[in-house]
Amino acid sequence: MAEKGENLQPQGILEPVLPNINEWPIHKLTQELDNFIPQWVENTKKRIIDNAVKSQMPLEEIIAKAAYLETIRLRTKPWRIDPPDEKEFWRDIKDQLAVIAQKKADINGVSPETQALLHKIISRYAEEIAGHFNRSTYRFAARALPVFFNRLLNVAGARSLRRIFNNDLLIQDSLLLRGHIEELRNLTTKGTVILTPTHHSNLDSILLGWAIHAVGVPALLYGAGLNLFNARGFDYFMNRLGAYKIDRRKKNSLYLETLKMYSRMTIQRGCHTLFFPGGTRSRSGQLENDLKMGLLGTVFDAQRFNLQYPAPEKPQKFS
Repeated sequence: MAEKGENLQPQGILEPVLPNINEWPIHKLTQELDNFIPQWVENTKKRIIDNAVKSQMPLEEIIAKAAYLETIRLRTKPWRIDPPDEKEFWRDIKDQLAVIAQKKADINGVSPETQALLHKIISRYAEEIAGHFNRSTYRFAARALPVFFNRLLNVAGARSLRRIFNNDLLIQDSLLLRGHIEELRNLTTKGTVILTPTHHSNLDSILLGWAIHAVGVPALLYGAGLNLFNARGFDYFMNRLGAYKIDRRKKNSLYLETLKMYSRMTIQRGCHTLFFPGGTRSRSGQLENDLKMGLLGTVFDAQRFNLQYPAPEKPQKFS
Protein backbone atom coordinates (compact mmCIF):
# COMPACT_ATOMS: atom_id res chain seq x y z
CA MET A 1 0.00 0.00 0.00
CA ALA A 2 1.31 3.45 -0.84
CA GLU A 3 2.00 5.42 2.31
CA LYS A 4 1.05 9.06 2.70
CA GLY A 5 3.57 11.21 0.92
CA GLU A 6 4.77 8.44 -1.40
CA ASN A 7 5.15 9.51 -5.04
CA LEU A 8 4.47 7.66 -8.20
CA GLN A 9 7.75 6.99 -9.95
CA PRO A 10 8.57 9.53 -12.69
CA GLN A 11 7.19 8.37 -16.03
CA GLY A 12 4.95 6.03 -14.04
CA ILE A 13 1.45 5.26 -15.25
CA LEU A 14 -0.10 2.47 -13.21
CA GLU A 15 -1.99 -0.37 -14.83
CA PRO A 16 -5.76 0.27 -14.83
CA VAL A 17 -7.77 -1.37 -12.07
CA LEU A 18 -10.39 -2.27 -14.70
CA PRO A 19 -8.58 -2.73 -18.03
CA ASN A 20 -11.86 -3.15 -19.93
CA ILE A 21 -13.49 0.28 -20.28
CA ASN A 22 -16.80 -1.44 -20.98
CA GLU A 23 -16.86 -2.39 -17.28
CA TRP A 24 -16.45 1.19 -16.06
CA PRO A 25 -19.58 2.50 -14.30
CA ILE A 26 -19.46 5.77 -16.26
CA HIS A 27 -19.45 3.86 -19.57
CA LYS A 28 -22.30 1.60 -18.47
CA LEU A 29 -24.34 4.66 -17.52
CA THR A 30 -23.89 6.17 -20.99
CA GLN A 31 -24.85 2.88 -22.64
CA GLU A 32 -28.05 2.74 -20.57
CA LEU A 33 -29.10 6.39 -20.81
CA ASP A 34 -32.21 5.55 -22.82
CA ASN A 35 -33.51 3.62 -19.80
CA PHE A 36 -31.89 5.78 -17.14
CA ILE A 37 -33.35 9.13 -18.23
CA PRO A 38 -37.04 8.08 -18.03
CA GLN A 39 -36.45 6.66 -14.52
CA TRP A 40 -34.64 9.84 -13.55
CA VAL A 41 -37.49 12.01 -14.83
CA GLU A 42 -40.15 9.92 -13.05
CA ASN A 43 -38.23 9.92 -9.75
CA THR A 44 -37.77 13.68 -9.94
CA LYS A 45 -41.43 14.26 -10.77
CA LYS A 46 -42.51 12.10 -7.83
CA ARG A 47 -40.17 13.95 -5.45
CA ILE A 48 -41.41 17.37 -6.58
CA ILE A 49 -45.09 16.37 -6.31
CA ASP A 50 -44.56 14.83 -2.87
CA ASN A 51 -42.81 17.99 -1.66
CA ALA A 52 -45.61 20.15 -3.06
CA VAL A 53 -48.26 18.09 -1.28
CA LYS A 54 -46.34 18.20 2.02
CA SER A 55 -45.86 21.96 1.80
CA GLN A 56 -49.46 22.44 0.62
CA MET A 57 -48.19 24.60 -2.23
CA PRO A 58 -50.07 24.19 -5.53
CA LEU A 59 -47.84 22.60 -8.15
CA GLU A 60 -49.11 25.13 -10.68
CA GLU A 61 -47.66 27.88 -8.50
CA ILE A 62 -44.27 26.12 -8.36
CA ILE A 63 -44.22 25.74 -12.16
CA ALA A 64 -45.30 29.36 -12.63
CA LYS A 65 -42.44 30.56 -10.43
CA ALA A 66 -39.96 28.46 -12.41
CA ALA A 67 -41.28 29.90 -15.69
CA TYR A 68 -40.99 33.43 -14.30
CA LEU A 69 -37.36 32.89 -13.19
CA GLU A 70 -36.46 31.30 -16.51
CA THR A 71 -37.94 34.23 -18.41
CA ILE A 72 -35.83 36.63 -16.32
CA ARG A 73 -32.72 34.51 -16.99
CA LEU A 74 -33.25 34.53 -20.75
CA ARG A 75 -33.67 38.29 -20.76
CA THR A 76 -30.74 39.19 -18.48
CA LYS A 77 -28.18 36.38 -18.94
CA PRO A 78 -28.48 34.78 -22.39
CA TRP A 79 -25.69 32.42 -23.54
CA ARG A 80 -24.77 31.04 -26.94
CA ILE A 81 -25.35 27.49 -25.75
CA ASP A 82 -29.00 28.20 -24.84
CA PRO A 83 -31.38 26.28 -27.16
CA PRO A 84 -32.83 28.53 -29.88
CA ASP A 85 -36.39 27.60 -28.88
CA GLU A 86 -35.89 28.44 -25.19
CA LYS A 87 -38.11 31.55 -25.16
CA GLU A 88 -40.80 29.76 -27.14
CA PHE A 89 -40.70 26.80 -24.76
CA TRP A 90 -41.33 28.89 -21.64
CA ARG A 91 -43.94 31.00 -23.41
CA ASP A 92 -45.78 27.77 -24.20
CA ILE A 93 -45.48 26.66 -20.55
CA LYS A 94 -47.15 29.88 -19.42
CA ASP A 95 -49.94 29.45 -21.97
CA GLN A 96 -50.61 25.89 -20.80
CA LEU A 97 -50.63 27.03 -17.17
CA ALA A 98 -53.31 29.57 -18.04
CA VAL A 99 -55.45 26.81 -19.53
CA ILE A 100 -54.88 24.50 -16.54
CA ALA A 101 -55.86 27.27 -14.14
CA GLN A 102 -59.37 27.15 -15.58
CA LYS A 103 -59.75 23.45 -14.76
CA LYS A 104 -60.23 21.70 -11.43
CA ALA A 105 -57.48 19.44 -10.07
CA ASP A 106 -58.73 15.89 -9.55
CA ILE A 107 -55.73 13.67 -8.62
CA ASN A 108 -54.32 14.37 -5.15
CA GLY A 109 -54.71 18.06 -5.87
CA VAL A 110 -52.61 17.74 -9.03
CA SER A 111 -54.37 17.46 -12.38
CA PRO A 112 -53.11 15.11 -15.12
CA GLU A 113 -52.44 18.18 -17.28
CA THR A 114 -50.20 19.67 -14.58
CA GLN A 115 -48.34 16.39 -14.18
CA ALA A 116 -47.79 16.26 -17.94
CA LEU A 117 -46.49 19.84 -17.93
CA LEU A 118 -44.10 19.05 -15.06
CA HIS A 119 -42.90 15.96 -16.96
CA LYS A 120 -42.19 18.11 -20.01
CA ILE A 121 -40.07 20.58 -18.04
CA ILE A 122 -38.08 17.93 -16.15
CA SER A 123 -37.42 15.99 -19.37
CA ARG A 124 -35.98 19.13 -20.99
CA TYR A 125 -33.72 19.75 -18.02
CA ALA A 126 -32.63 16.10 -17.95
CA GLU A 127 -31.61 16.11 -21.61
CA GLU A 128 -29.49 19.20 -20.93
CA ILE A 129 -27.85 17.96 -17.73
CA ALA A 130 -27.01 14.35 -18.61
CA GLY A 131 -23.33 13.55 -19.00
CA HIS A 132 -21.89 11.28 -21.68
CA PHE A 133 -18.74 9.22 -21.96
CA ASN A 134 -17.05 8.15 -25.17
CA ARG A 135 -14.31 5.52 -25.07
CA SER A 136 -12.49 6.76 -28.17
CA THR A 137 -12.44 10.37 -26.98
CA TYR A 138 -11.16 9.25 -23.57
CA ARG A 139 -8.32 7.24 -25.13
CA PHE A 140 -7.39 10.19 -27.35
CA ALA A 141 -7.42 12.61 -24.39
CA ALA A 142 -5.27 10.24 -22.32
CA ARG A 143 -2.61 10.37 -25.06
CA ALA A 144 -2.96 14.03 -26.00
CA LEU A 145 -3.11 15.71 -22.57
CA PRO A 146 0.44 14.75 -21.51
CA VAL A 147 1.77 16.08 -24.82
CA PHE A 148 -0.16 19.33 -24.37
CA PHE A 149 1.07 19.87 -20.81
CA ASN A 150 4.63 18.87 -21.72
CA ARG A 151 4.66 21.64 -24.33
CA LEU A 152 3.30 24.17 -21.81
CA LEU A 153 5.91 23.22 -19.23
CA ASN A 154 8.78 23.54 -21.70
CA VAL A 155 7.72 26.90 -23.11
CA ALA A 156 6.79 28.47 -19.76
CA GLY A 157 9.38 31.04 -18.79
CA ALA A 158 11.47 30.37 -21.90
CA ARG A 159 12.71 33.13 -24.15
CA SER A 160 12.05 31.18 -27.33
CA LEU A 161 8.97 29.36 -28.53
CA ARG A 162 11.30 26.76 -29.98
CA ARG A 163 11.36 25.13 -26.55
CA ILE A 164 7.81 24.01 -27.21
CA PHE A 165 9.32 21.07 -29.09
CA ASN A 166 11.61 20.06 -26.22
CA ASN A 167 10.88 17.21 -23.85
CA ASP A 168 13.10 18.36 -21.01
CA LEU A 169 10.12 18.76 -18.69
CA LEU A 170 7.35 16.18 -18.52
CA ILE A 171 4.05 16.29 -16.70
CA GLN A 172 4.91 12.99 -14.99
CA ASP A 173 7.92 14.70 -13.38
CA SER A 174 6.22 17.97 -12.49
CA LEU A 175 2.86 16.73 -11.21
CA LEU A 176 3.59 14.57 -8.19
CA LEU A 177 0.80 12.22 -7.17
CA ARG A 178 0.87 11.54 -3.45
CA GLY A 179 -1.25 9.77 -0.87
CA HIS A 180 -2.92 6.42 -0.39
CA ILE A 181 -2.80 5.56 -4.07
CA GLU A 182 -3.09 1.79 -3.72
CA GLU A 183 -5.90 2.23 -1.22
CA LEU A 184 -7.77 4.39 -3.70
CA ARG A 185 -7.32 1.77 -6.39
CA ASN A 186 -8.66 -0.95 -4.09
CA LEU A 187 -11.64 1.15 -3.03
CA THR A 188 -12.83 1.55 -6.63
CA THR A 189 -13.26 -2.23 -6.81
CA LYS A 190 -15.28 -2.38 -3.56
CA GLY A 191 -17.61 0.61 -3.72
CA THR A 192 -18.26 4.06 -5.10
CA VAL A 193 -15.47 6.61 -4.69
CA ILE A 194 -16.28 10.29 -4.10
CA LEU A 195 -13.44 12.80 -4.55
CA THR A 196 -13.85 16.23 -2.94
CA PRO A 197 -10.73 18.28 -3.77
CA THR A 198 -10.20 21.98 -3.21
CA HIS A 199 -10.99 23.92 -6.38
CA HIS A 200 -7.94 26.06 -7.16
CA SER A 201 -7.87 26.78 -10.90
CA ASN A 202 -9.75 26.30 -14.16
CA LEU A 203 -7.38 23.45 -15.01
CA ASP A 204 -8.39 21.38 -11.99
CA SER A 205 -10.84 19.11 -13.81
CA ILE A 206 -8.36 18.42 -16.61
CA LEU A 207 -5.42 17.76 -14.26
CA LEU A 208 -7.50 15.59 -11.96
CA GLY A 209 -8.76 13.64 -14.97
CA TRP A 210 -5.18 12.95 -16.01
CA ALA A 211 -4.15 12.07 -12.43
CA ILE A 212 -7.01 9.58 -12.12
CA HIS A 213 -5.90 8.00 -15.39
CA ALA A 214 -2.28 7.91 -14.18
CA VAL A 215 -3.14 5.93 -11.06
CA GLY A 216 -5.29 3.52 -13.07
CA VAL A 217 -8.69 4.44 -11.63
CA PRO A 218 -11.80 4.41 -13.88
CA ALA A 219 -12.93 7.82 -15.14
CA LEU A 220 -15.03 9.99 -12.84
CA LEU A 221 -18.37 11.66 -13.39
CA TYR A 222 -18.17 15.37 -12.61
CA GLY A 223 -20.23 18.51 -12.91
CA ALA A 224 -19.05 21.34 -15.16
CA GLY A 225 -20.50 24.80 -15.49
CA LEU A 226 -22.63 25.17 -18.60
CA ASN A 227 -20.65 28.32 -19.41
CA LEU A 228 -17.62 26.12 -20.19
CA PHE A 229 -19.60 24.55 -23.04
CA ASN A 230 -19.80 27.97 -24.69
CA ALA A 231 -16.26 27.51 -26.00
CA ARG A 232 -16.28 25.85 -29.40
CA GLY A 233 -14.02 22.80 -29.54
CA PHE A 234 -13.70 22.61 -25.78
CA ASP A 235 -17.35 21.60 -25.52
CA TYR A 236 -16.67 18.62 -27.83
CA PHE A 237 -14.40 17.01 -25.24
CA MET A 238 -16.48 18.08 -22.24
CA ASN A 239 -19.52 16.40 -23.77
CA ARG A 240 -17.65 13.12 -24.19
CA LEU A 241 -15.53 12.82 -21.05
CA GLY A 242 -18.12 12.36 -18.35
CA ALA A 243 -19.02 15.96 -17.58
CA TYR A 244 -22.65 16.66 -16.73
CA LYS A 245 -23.81 20.23 -17.14
CA ILE A 246 -24.60 22.59 -14.28
CA ASP A 247 -26.28 25.88 -15.14
CA ARG A 248 -25.78 28.16 -12.13
CA ARG A 249 -28.15 30.72 -13.66
CA LYS A 250 -31.06 28.37 -13.02
CA LYS A 251 -32.23 28.85 -9.44
CA ASN A 252 -35.75 27.41 -9.64
CA SER A 253 -36.68 24.36 -7.55
CA LEU A 254 -37.61 22.20 -10.58
CA TYR A 255 -34.12 22.48 -12.07
CA LEU A 256 -32.32 22.04 -8.74
CA GLU A 257 -34.32 18.94 -7.87
CA THR A 258 -33.66 17.44 -11.32
CA LEU A 259 -29.92 18.08 -10.91
CA LYS A 260 -29.80 16.60 -7.42
CA MET A 261 -31.75 13.53 -8.49
CA TYR A 262 -29.23 12.92 -11.28
CA SER A 263 -26.39 13.02 -8.77
CA ARG A 264 -28.23 10.72 -6.35
CA MET A 265 -29.06 8.14 -8.97
CA THR A 266 -25.64 8.05 -10.65
CA ILE A 267 -23.90 7.57 -7.29
CA GLN A 268 -26.50 4.95 -6.41
CA ARG A 269 -25.51 3.11 -9.62
CA GLY A 270 -21.83 3.13 -8.60
CA CYS A 271 -20.46 5.97 -10.74
CA HIS A 272 -17.29 7.32 -9.14
CA THR A 273 -17.83 11.07 -8.79
CA LEU A 274 -15.88 14.28 -8.32
CA PHE A 275 -17.28 17.26 -6.41
CA PHE A 276 -15.70 20.61 -5.63
CA PRO A 277 -17.38 21.10 -2.23
CA GLY A 278 -16.53 24.80 -2.06
CA GLY A 279 -18.61 25.45 -5.16
CA THR A 280 -16.08 27.97 -6.48
CA ARG A 281 -12.31 28.46 -6.64
CA SER A 282 -10.21 28.86 -3.52
CA ARG A 283 -7.77 31.60 -4.51
CA SER A 284 -5.36 30.76 -1.70
CA GLY A 285 -5.56 27.00 -2.21
CA GLN A 286 -6.64 26.51 1.41
CA LEU A 287 -9.42 24.12 2.38
CA GLU A 288 -12.83 25.73 2.25
CA ASN A 289 -14.70 26.42 5.46
CA ASP A 290 -18.05 27.02 3.77
CA LEU A 291 -19.10 23.85 1.94
CA LYS A 292 -21.96 23.80 -0.57
CA MET A 293 -24.13 20.87 0.51
CA GLY A 294 -26.55 20.88 -2.43
CA LEU A 295 -24.94 18.22 -4.64
CA LEU A 296 -22.59 16.98 -1.92
CA GLY A 297 -25.62 16.11 0.19
CA THR A 298 -26.79 13.72 -2.52
CA VAL A 299 -23.93 11.40 -1.56
CA PHE A 300 -25.63 10.72 1.79
CA ASP A 301 -29.02 10.26 0.13
CA ALA A 302 -27.56 7.70 -2.28
CA GLN A 303 -25.79 5.88 0.56
CA ARG A 304 -29.00 5.76 2.58
CA PHE A 305 -30.85 4.32 -0.41
CA ASN A 306 -28.18 1.67 -1.06
CA LEU A 307 -28.23 0.60 2.58
CA GLN A 308 -32.01 0.47 2.60
CA TYR A 309 -32.25 -1.45 -0.68
CA PRO A 310 -29.16 -3.65 -1.19
CA ALA A 311 -28.80 -4.98 -4.75
CA PRO A 312 -30.66 -6.77 -6.27
CA GLU A 313 -33.52 -5.56 -4.05
CA LYS A 314 -33.40 -1.94 -5.25
CA PRO A 315 -36.66 -0.60 -6.65
CA GLN A 316 -36.64 1.65 -9.69
CA LYS A 317 -38.15 4.49 -7.69
CA PHE A 318 -35.79 6.63 -5.63
CA SER A 319 -37.75 7.81 -2.62
